[in-house]
Amino acid sequence: MGSDLKKFVNAKFLKTVDPALMRTLFVRHFGEDGLPLSFEGDAATIREALIAYFKGTITGWNAGMVADLHRVAELGTGEGMQLILSEARRRGVVLYTDPDSDDANAAPVRHDPKHVALHTYLLHHRVFEAAADFHALRAPTSPAEFRGPERDVGADLTEEMTEAFKAAVINLFSQDLQGQYCRLGPYEEDGEINLVISHGAQVTTTPVVTGDREEIITLRAVKYAVLRYSPMEGRLFVGGVVKAQQGEIAELFARHILRRPGFFSGRDARDLYTLDPISDAGPDFAFQHRYDATIKEVRIVAAAADLFERDEEDQRWRHVRSWESKDASGGALTHFRGSEVRFGRGWRLGEITFRVAFETGAKRPAQVTVRLKPPGTLAFRRTRFEKAIHTLVQRNGLEKDRDAGMVVDAAE
Repeated sequence: MGSDLKKFVNAKFLKTVDPALMRTLFVRHFGEDGLPLSFEGDAATIREALIAYFKGTITGWNAGMVADLHRVAELGTGEGMQLILSEARRRGVVLYTDPDSDDANAAPVRHDPKHVALHTYLLHHRVFEAAADFHALRAPTSPAEFRGPERDVGADLTEEMTEAFKAAVINLFSQDLQGQYCRLGPYEEDGEINLVISHGAQVTTTPVVTGDREEIITLRAVKYAVLRYSPMEGRLFVGGVVKAQQGEIAELFARHILRRPGFFSGRDARDLYTLDPISDAGPDFAFQHRYDATIKEVRIVAAAADLFERDEEDQRWRHVRSWESKDASGGALTHFRGSEVRFGRGWRLGEITFRVAFETGAKRPAQVTVRLKPPGTLAFRRTRFEKAIHTLVQRNGLEKDRDAGMVVDAAE
């Protein structure tokens, strides 16, 4: 963590950063009368003073400023800058109102992603927070899924609802020693409700080596939890939340946002996927994808089978051993053919990993790697192909039919 921050606040950055911007950052944490360095004189002199200050160990830096710089570093990239620019455009915010003072024949130095992120964080904080939310929405996660017993259960987000949900989330995270800070960003996208929760993380203690000494810094950074709800399907995705709290977060969402306590607490709320069609077909199973012209191929690159035996004394099934197969060429299932694995004779297919290649018009197809492990895990990086992946799983019989389950429940 310390070395990453040193890489961000490096000499190149300090030699080009706007001194007035850095003064704003220092005043934010030291006040006008407590600045640890002088911001008087020409830009070159001030930058030399900044280089001298940040040359010291991170343990000597102001803790609040360290936390701020960590947040800025998250969006101090090319991707982060595009998110900032898009959000500023959406809000009608002009980030820079004064003419550029740089060489007219060159790109302004201050338009470097690091400078843009710092400028926006200090002077257009709401734009920065919203951009950070969208960054969290698109970050790779393995979300937990919850399915309610009904479809078409929507919610009109009101301030009262979001404040009640936020208060409940703060209480939950505080129990896990994650601090009281919490900010909730609600967004609607493609008919779905997205909630980005930025909250204090557990305190991190990091050793920093300086010369022949090792010093310790402590930091409470900001983490992001992402909730995405599809009213049409009655399905909630929870990302960035530890497994022990996923069910509690889902219940808080149902209680305060949907006003339907227990909506995600049914016996089949996490029973979403199955590998039975693959087990029935055996090693010859292949994904059917001709219905989608953009899918070039689907390769099963890993598969794991588990052997269970019936323990008559304890009257339960006991796990004996596992058999795992990997093949980057897509033949992971075929290796079961010459093995001891025999589905239906105590062997169960536990999980598979498959790789989907999409035609995009580019020289190389785009690839998405998906891990499917029943009953509730379908893990892959959220991309523009997300709906196509879910359709592929559904059309190949690997998603359980919720409506059929509802008919059974009604009959019982």
